[in-house]
Amino acid sequence: MHTRYGYLACWLPSTRLALGDVGLLSGRGFRKVSTLDEMGIAFTRGAGSKIVDLDYSSADCVAVAADNRLEVAPAGFATHLSITFDQGGATLFQASDCVQESVGNLLALQAALRERYRDGTWRREYVVVTEVVRTGPTAILVSEQQGARIDLRVSAGVTGGPLAVAGALGRYTVTSRSGIAASVLAPEGATPLFQAAQLRRRLVVQPELVFRSDDEYEDDEAPIRESDAVEGRAVADDQSERELDLTRLTWSDVASWQQFDLDGVRTDR
Repeated sequence: MHTRYGYLACWLPSTRLALGDVGLLSGRGFRKVSTLDEMGIAFTRGAGSKIVDLDYSSADCVAVAADNRLEVAPAGFATHLSITFDQGGATLFQASDCVQESVGNLLALQAALRERYRDGTWRREYVVVTEVVRTGPTAILVSEQQGARIDLRVSAGVTGGPLAVAGALGRYTVTSRSGIAASVLAPEGATPLFQAAQLRRRLVVQPELVFRSDDEYEDDEAPIRESDAVEGRAVADDQSERELDLTRLTWSDVASWQQFDLDGVRTDR
């Protein structure tokens, strides 16, 4: 998902995220602890922009089939939709009516977080949500094993189009399922994708805003030390040369970045 769209995936996908949410990386996920508003840190919201519907499935591993035979249901005529998976861990993700929301002025936010870090009220391991994708009807399915399957009874006439599963969520019933590890069927929408940023130290005299993809790491990043997490303060060799920049997180960060609990104690040992 990160490779395809450039976003982090919210887990559980039904969790509601908002711009300015503040939290910690925990178990390859984001754990909310506060918000910028609650902490008295001002930020601006950019204008929301509509993006295309999102349709992702593991290559050659997911099949969606509609049974066009009609049957009488309490709410009218219905038909059936089946989703099958050819291997464990395969994923289907469909989301319609997506809107992208983002923080407006990242440079101003970076300056505000630096100031809070210097006075000890912002911990360096905090991450802040800087972009959210809000969706309309959304379907997210993950298989646990080969041959996994889920069958839906849906209102007749809603199974056409490229987003067959998401489009059927207005009126549906799960009739059977087997081998499904996780399923999120959200007719009212969700916030399944987001981007987040974190203050990181770079060996530069002038501060700069750094965005990196998975394969663009540089040697000038300094590792986090356990003492950095104590009481929200950092220990720097020379603060004039070691500036903190607001850096967008990648999936590699979520998978490997050092984890801390709410008391500043590492939990990834």
